[in-house]
Amino acid sequence: MLTKTAKRAMLIVCLLLSFVTLPLLGQGVARQAYSGLDKYMTQGIPDDASFVGVRAAEFLEIPVGARGIAMGSAYSAVTDDISSIWWNPAGLGFLEQTEVMLTVVDYTMDLTYSYVAGATPIGDGNVVVGGFFGYLDVPEMEMTSITSPMGTGRTFNAYDYQMGGSFAYTFSDRFIGGLNFKYVHQDMLGNISGDAFAFDAGAIYHSELGGRQIKFAFAIQNLGTNITMTGPNLLYEIGAEDMDGNIPKGYGDYSLNPNATSRRATRWATRQTHTYRLPTVVKLALAYNLITTEKANWLATGEIWRTSNIPLTYASGTELNYNFSPYMSAALRLGWLIQTDEFTKNADDFGYEYMGDDPTLRGFSIGGGFMREVAGKQVSFSYAYRNKGRLTADNFFTLSFGF
Repeated sequence: MLTKTAKRAMLIVCLLLSFVTLPLLGQGVARQAYSGLDKYMTQGIPDDASFVGVRAAEFLEIPVGARGIAMGSAYSAVTDDISSIWWNPAGLGFLEQTEVMLTVVDYTMDLTYSYVAGATPIGDGNVVVGGFFGYLDVPEMEMTSITSPMGTGRTFNAYDYQMGGSFAYTFSDRFIGGLNFKYVHQDMLGNISGDAFAFDAGAIYHSELGGRQIKFAFAIQNLGTNITMTGPNLLYEIGAEDMDGNIPKGYGDYSLNPNATSRRATRWATRQTHTYRLPTVVKLALAYNLITTEKANWLATGEIWRTSNIPLTYASGTELNYNFSPYMSAALRLGWLIQTDEFTKNADDFGYEYMGDDPTLRGFSIGGGFMREVAGKQVSFSYAYRNKGRLTADNFFTLSFGF
């Protein structure tokens, strides 16, 4: 059991994080002077355009848990199950039993993202600890270039993963705080890789308004070190050169020619890559139960996101849950994630038409799930569909167990 001093210290940490979060949200993490590459200023980037693709480990932004995704990703305040380990670690404080989860994401371009997590209350139940592992598999793809847009004849594959631990503490019957610590790794092209360490933090305050539950939450995700890629494939050989930088055709004999090029050992150098930031995001969230009865509950939720690679984002969602019995329930969910970084007109300023589907419904999501309890053991299954506009839509499947 934590001492009063430890509790006070953790409360101070959470309060400090909240005071840091509000200025970040107002100032805007996205409004940085750099494009995401540490050494190069932005040039010619239109207003409200995103920096997607110039952040490291962007797989960290792939959401986990079909319930939250079906609600438009407006889940930071609602979360109260094992998927909290991704959305807001403070939500783990609501767990009353051990829970494990497996999520499989059928992602764009045949990518597959798998995520497994588990958490359990310890002690008197005020402390919850957990762990997680996420793996993104990039299948073999053909390389392309500006001069060979249809392919160069060479192929590559890659993988990314994250792993870490979680901790949540219930300070009172109204306030919960949580932290994630994680290690992030990226690998491509036969061992060109980079690593980073990061953390997530969040807090949830819950109370009642009009006899129904209301929740306020904040969360910070992926705040950590930068990634610089290294590896054997970045090594290259440097041969002998003369004073003018020309590679000599042959080596001379000093005994006959004092100006001959000296013979020297082969040298090796490493190509230097850019340093990339992680896709950090700050969230403020509110959730409220509009209707609560013995059989049904209808809630609505909304969030504001300030991310480091796209402009301000808004999320909203709703869930209607119905209890058929004390041991079985089902839910329908609907939501919309509004991202302001994609042009919705059909053509650019030069008259070239944009490719892909109409982005009007980008961010729209729908889904549902059911929960069944057997002999004190809980089984939950959820599904979510998310429209991605010009990109292929995603399907999410989540299976979780409580015991």
